Amino acid sequence: MTLFHDQADILADPLRRQLFRDYDHAYDLDADDPRIDDLARRIVAATQERYGKGELPELHEASEIPALIQQTVNASSPAWQRLDSLIRAQLDP
Repeated sequence: MTLFHDQADILADPLRRQLFRDYDHAYDLDADDPRIDDLARRIVAATQERYGKGELPELHEASEIPALIQQTVNASSPAWQRLDSLIRAQLDP
């Protein structure tokens, strides 16, 4: 439930809401499109601004479902796969 409240707070902010839109629009981009690098940088910066470095909220430790959903979503778009990889690499402590 915490995750849903957190996401509602994020969507209430116009700048962060735009990141969600930009992420959606990246679906059809070529995986090597430089806009993916820029979007990854902006998502990482917004995430670190919201949570600090190395202080990301835990999703749900007892469930592998979020990871399975993310893998399925990413499989549908090479651009999203690359974006996810870039974000994870930059957020990994």
